[in-house]
Amino acid sequence: MAAHAFSDDNYAAEELADDIDSRKIIVRLLDENTTRDTIQGYFSAFGAISDVDLKIDEGGKSRGFCFITFNDGSVIDKLVEQTHIIDNKEVVVARAIPYKDRTKTNKLFVGGLPESLSEDEISEFFDQFGTIEKIETVIDQDTQRRKHFCFIVFTSTEAVEKAVNGKNPPRSVVHKIGKFRLECRKKFPEGHPIQKKFKEMRKQQMEIYPGPSLDTFGYSYYGYSSYGYPTTFQPTYPHTFGYGGPLRPNSQRGAFGYRPY
Repeated sequence: MAAHAFSDDNYAAEELADDIDSRKIIVRLLDENTTRDTIQGYFSAFGAISDVDLKIDEGGKSRGFCFITFNDGSVIDKLVEQTHIIDNKEVVVARAIPYKDRTKTNKLFVGGLPESLSEDEISEFFDQFGTIEKIETVIDQDTQRRKHFCFIVFTSTEAVEKAVNGKNPPRSVVHKIGKFRLECRKKFPEGHPIQKKFKEMRKQQMEIYPGPSLDTFGYSYYGYSSYGYPTTFQPTYPHTFGYGGPLRPNSQRGAFGYRPY
């Protein structure tokens, strides 16, 4: 009975969160001197407000954006179509992304690609997760060969969720095509909070463990630096996927720590 009650509580919490998200907007490009009272006074003209969450930094200054939750979410549709000026500055107003959707993307990063694995073979394998819109590869300008990674863009976010078992960066999943092991993780836009956090983690790794730019497959981080990632970091133990210490010598590497190609 206790377990059943706990489950019901979880469902109730999720439904409550979804309801709040449906009534919430985000306001960006606020002037740093704009106060919470000013924001509430302005948007109260569109409907009753239950909460104004103005984001501030450690120094107590506005970070330039806030979240506003209305009592009635039906006012948002017209609200986001209008131009809004607060304290003589135009701000950007949009629906807040529901919490359950913030960690979803339709783009998959695939690393460890050998030259011998064709795009058709890649497509044939990953098609099991969902319909593929396109596969993005990158050519190394020095060698004129395909770099050892690609991005797969699906027509739905559900396909990526299946491909990575719902894991978020830095966590990844390894898929095997024939004898080749491919490291897969979600790829978000550069400004996405998860992507920014992932880049910061890589930066910290580089500072703590300076060394050659090798990935867990022995490649030079798949040439990923062209997408805004740090160009050097000391790789972690292969079996920990980003949570261990520096990579052990070749003789001690696990299944994912050697050059398989």
